[in-house]
Amino acid sequence: MKILYDISALGLGYYNQNNRAGIFRVVENIAQRLYASQEVSLKFCATEFNFFYTHNACVKYLNSNRQFEKDLFEYPISQRLFYKAINKTRQLCTNRVQENEKFWLLCNLYKGLYKTTNYISQLGNSIIPPIASGSLEGIDIYHSTLFKMHEQVRKHKNIKRFLTVYDLIPILYPDFFDIQSGDTHFLEEVLNDLQHDDWIICISESSKRDLCEYKNIDPERVFVSHLAADSAVFYPCRDDLKKKSLFEKYNIPEEPYFLGLSTLEPRKNITHTILCFLKLIEQENMKNLNLVLVGAKGWKYQKIFEVVKCQPEFTDRIIFVGFVEDEDLAVIYSYALAFVYMSFYEGFGLPPLEAMNCGIPVITSNTSSLPEVVGDAGIMLPPNDSDQLCQKLLEVYNGEDLRSKFARKSIESSKKFTWDKTLKTTIDAYKVAMSS
Repeated sequence: MKILYDISALGLGYYNQNNRAGIFRVVENIAQRLYASQEVSLKFCATEFNFFYTHNACVKYLNSNRQFEKDLFEYPISQRLFYKAINKTRQLCTNRVQENEKFWLLCNLYKGLYKTTNYISQLGNSIIPPIASGSLEGIDIYHSTLFKMHEQVRKHKNIKRFLTVYDLIPILYPDFFDIQSGDTHFLEEVLNDLQHDDWIICISESSKRDLCEYKNIDPERVFVSHLAADSAVFYPCRDDLKKKSLFEKYNIPEEPYFLGLSTLEPRKNITHTILCFLKLIEQENMKNLNLVLVGAKGWKYQKIFEVVKCQPEFTDRIIFVGFVEDEDLAVIYSYALAFVYMSFYEGFGLPPLEAMNCGIPVITSNTSSLPEVVGDAGIMLPPNDSDQLCQKLLEVYNGEDLRSKFARKSIESSKKFTWDKTLKTTIDAYKVAMSS
């Protein structure tokens, strides 16, 4: 089978570390395994709307990743030359503005030219196709990993089209997203663009149920392919030397801690975790217990910090680490007493699985897809039940045997999820489409 796999998400994540979250990990891991598979012949493309920017980022990502060949990426030579011309013009304008700060007329001339390049770039997006002419000939499967099917692909009726749907959160729970009144989230546009002969891969049974109910889609055309945590990155790592070095790097005290990892935003329910933690250490007079929160700032993160400021005597007990490099996560996971993830809704929930891979207890919500991932290997609670969360945090803190029990369960249960299984279910879905 000849596959054309859209890696727009990898380009978006190359320049912006905040975009190197769940979707980036999924696209990257599947791309790597499709490339290594003997069952498919693989090419990459990017059809994201601002594709001049995205294409350049995708090329740089592939060039920085030694396991991929440099000629895997399919995009027009005209687009490459156009992008270089636009980029050089912008750089020239920026330099000239800085050089002529004292000359009002010249400064404004170059600023105007810079703004004009934005218009020209948008015009180019609509004129130059994102995929090289002729590249779609002979392709069996086109797989969009985030954005809607490009019209360039739809013109080739012999190509089987796949879309990955991660979740329907922006549609089912729009309050969790920064969507202006009257606007629609791009996911709604993606799903409204679906046609009866498209095929879909969901990352959980929960997401499949939501999608089929929302769009009244034939469930036979929707496949479930569970995700995995990369065992080369997430594994039990009890290395005291690494711990000392990394804790100094991220300013984490060498004291017992509960761990949270997610983007700082309302959907992740972080304020609930913080309030329960503060209540616990105050009531139990705990002097050496901390809450370590890993993750970049997202939307409406301000309330999270306001909650902490309300109890200034405990401010130093909550450590906001920010973004952490992948290679550092195993140590930070492994030394935690437990991983706490009280998210309201997840399409899959990779962080709990990453924590399970590292062999620590997981306390998480009993909503959406999380029971599929964690099940009885972790402690599952209603996301707004303060009393239960405080009680379970206390039990885990005091119970060494309890921690050992759930640590063993975590490792055992996490073995059910591997990227090789994800690859197999993906290729199996392709085969069903090809035989239809």
